[in-house]
Amino acid sequence: MVSSCGVKPTASTASKATRVMLTTAEALDASDTVWITGYNPELGGWSGRGVAMQRSASHEWRAEFQTKDSAMAFKFTLGSWAKEARLSAGRPFGDVAGYRGMDTAFHALAFSAAQRLNDGQVTGLLTERLTPPDPKGLFPQRPMWVWTSAPIIQGQKYDLLLLSDGQNCFDPAKTSFGVDWAVDEALAQLEAAGEIPPTIAIGLQCSFDPDNQRRKEYGPGAVGDAYAEYLTQTLLPWVESEFNLSGRRYFAGSSMGGILGFRLMHGYPELWDGIVSFSPAIYIEAGGGLVVDGLSPWKAKNYFWPEGKRAYFYNGGVGLDAALQPGIDRMLEQLRAQGFKLGTDYQWKLDSKANHDEYAWRQHFPDAYRWVATGN
Repeated sequence: MVSSCGVKPTASTASKATRVMLTTAEALDASDTVWITGYNPELGGWSGRGVAMQRSASHEWRAEFQTKDSAMAFKFTLGSWAKEARLSAGRPFGDVAGYRGMDTAFHALAFSAAQRLNDGQVTGLLTERLTPPDPKGLFPQRPMWVWTSAPIIQGQKYDLLLLSDGQNCFDPAKTSFGVDWAVDEALAQLEAAGEIPPTIAIGLQCSFDPDNQRRKEYGPGAVGDAYAEYLTQTLLPWVESEFNLSGRRYFAGSSMGGILGFRLMHGYPELWDGIVSFSPAIYIEAGGGLVVDGLSPWKAKNYFWPEGKRAYFYNGGVGLDAALQPGIDRMLEQLRAQGFKLGTDYQWKLDSKANHDEYAWRQHFPDAYRWVATGN
């Protein structure tokens, strides 16, 4: 995903049509048509075609359209993925994050088949292993990545950081979009500066199975409850049998992984010292009948939240993050109503210009983890 030059949506923009302009480095042939294609049904469901843009000048194309969903992810093509726009800003072939009612311009340098560009590297020691078997057989073994800044020292105790979507955390070559969280660089720098103790970070690969399996595992519901039980009752004991741990445990995740951290904190408070919850899908009507509701199960527990634990919540202000904000606001309001204090019990950060992507989470992770692990 890449940033646009738009602004955060407001109530007044929510009912307006979405307007997009694209300029091209060279004039396209008379037979060409630029298409906006994206996740939303109105944008073709990533078919390569969705909304046809109209040529307004030799190098300029415009489109105006309505969407049912408040957030969008899209790209530009000439009608097929063999001719995808390479944009001048952000990641050249990345998704564009947008929102209903925006009025935004982009510039395409050329059209071609997408080329993968890896941004980042691996720092420290990273090994790939398999998750322990699920005794109930609900969740198949998957890759997980174990990281330390240096070879493990015999007798040294380590803090534990567990991460969802582990394929996106350490190695850009493993990621979906060529950009990782740079968790390895962040932890290595924090350790070298003496700001955190030696840490073992373990990233768990998400499910790539169909039928929204990742959403079901990370979110509230029967499958999500079973996955949380697997993490806490099977995975954590296995990790503790393999490594010499200090007893301090932390969890970090984004989007659906962010709500997983939220659920783990109030569902298994005795197991965690802190969570990093980026762009959490606390409550969102995502379109197509999909609703993620982490507030109702929390309400059923009388909004229980553990004392003496730290949680760092972050969200951006563009694209999908803008659609997530109302649910996050309701969560924050409830924490305040219960007497929990900002800066002491929890931390909250809004980056109004940031998208829902690994670039943003990479930028905010060092400060977030430092605060969760140390309170500073």
